[in-house]
Amino acid sequence: MNNKSDIRKSSTDRNPQHHTPSLGLLELSLVVGEGALGVVVNLLVMVLVERKLGQSALGVYSYLLSFYHLTSYVAKFGIPRFVERETALHSESPPEQEKVLGDGFQAILILGLLVGSLCCLSAPYDSTHTRIQEKMAAYFLMGLAIPLRNLNRLRTASLHGRGRHDEAAKLQGKKHIVFLAAVLVLLFLGVTPSYVVASFLISELYLAMVGRKRLKLPPLRFVLVGLLRLRATLREGYGLIFTDDALEVILYIDLLILGIFLSGRDVGAYAEASMLARFFLLIPMSIRPVFREKYCFLVAHAQERQASLLARKAAARLFFLHAFLALAILLFFSEILGWLFHEGVGESLSFQVFTVFVPGMLFAASVIASEPLYEALGEVNSLRRLMMTVFSANFFLNVYLIPIAGLFGAALATMISMLLYFLLFGMHMAKSYRLEKGLYLLAGAAVYVAYGLMQQIHAGVFTSMVLLVFLLSLLFYGIGFFNGDEKPATQLNKGGEADGETQGEILPQNR
Repeated sequence: MNNKSDIRKSSTDRNPQHHTPSLGLLELSLVVGEGALGVVVNLLVMVLVERKLGQSALGVYSYLLSFYHLTSYVAKFGIPRFVERETALHSESPPEQEKVLGDGFQAILILGLLVGSLCCLSAPYDSTHTRIQEKMAAYFLMGLAIPLRNLNRLRTASLHGRGRHDEAAKLQGKKHIVFLAAVLVLLFLGVTPSYVVASFLISELYLAMVGRKRLKLPPLRFVLVGLLRLRATLREGYGLIFTDDALEVILYIDLLILGIFLSGRDVGAYAEASMLARFFLLIPMSIRPVFREKYCFLVAHAQERQASLLARKAAARLFFLHAFLALAILLFFSEILGWLFHEGVGESLSFQVFTVFVPGMLFAASVIASEPLYEALGEVNSLRRLMMTVFSANFFLNVYLIPIAGLFGAALATMISMLLYFLLFGMHMAKSYRLEKGLYLLAGAAVYVAYGLMQQIHAGVFTSMVLLVFLLSLLFYGIGFFNGDEKPATQLNKGGEADGETQGEILPQNR
């Protein structure tokens, strides 16, 4: 079921008189809202840690956060994604759904216990090979949390596959709230930054308890039954690794490697700039469920021309929106940083790091929301290869540049990786789905011109925002940026025939 033909077949074999199952308004709002809440809570916690414990503490917390996300992602091994997909494909066969859940439970528990144990056993080594002065106990706390985290991911994935999106979103939303509350309590108690990671374990324990009421996982003895199936499950999971939330995980690599070479204070200054840069992920990642539903609907109903136009228009508008956001942050960086963080030390350094970040994040933000297009077109393997390429490039660039250039080396590695992600995005799709990358690079130059002009105008916040919108609109229309997404698509299907629908129709009609 991993190859392209199988996925396309599962989409096109449906009854043409019925559209694919879609999220209701409430479910869709919950799914998108939960994704946004997760990003906002993580950013808010970083602000709280810095304001309560200082910039060095933020560096320690950011390093441990990156370690936790990367190790748990590796331990997940694509299994939840596999369970979600297979559960959805067997929507009319509850026994098959339970079998898939059992296979996933066996694999993810074994992997989680293995990685969690390695995390605990390596704690003495890990804590002595960094310069941020974290506590060894932090690794034990994370080692205990990793298996729970991935079991919870398995449960929510199964709920999504069963169409119970609202229940999965509510569970995740509650976990985010408990996580934030746990951090507030721990900070109030005056714990060291290393022990703030106890909030990971607390929130996962809470989710495991309340999640049992929604969906019970198989008993522990199920792990030892049919170990021969483990290899097949791992093979299925590997085919889906780096196809879901991979880009967000990739952006933690720099913080992890920085903690090995630099002090907690330097890592904290970098984390401040990194946190602002992550605002570029908030909107695209939050709206991906919306685009997943639309792309799958359009492609399944042979409306590939509309899918192509939707991808082009979404990319252009997201680029414009994030260009405005980037310039607004650059123009009022000092005010924003002073409002968010307590310490003013390192402000200039954070600004310089952020300016290196911006170009790559700006280009990447324009296409993140269209990642589900790979899934809709049956190009999941292409998406995995893309993400593995970006991951490898980011890792090796960080390892090479950080010892040479420190914080700026890490920022440069991230910028290059994000630009690579943008340039490679869509290369294996039909020509009609590919963006005119040269036009986007020209638009990037227009953003630079706009920034230079705005620096010469010393105006208030409101006036600057109005001028920014006007100036960017003028420059983008001048280079024909918004015309590039409306060109007729002519190579959409294997026969090279364009869809006969009118060009202006982007979204499917209600059926």
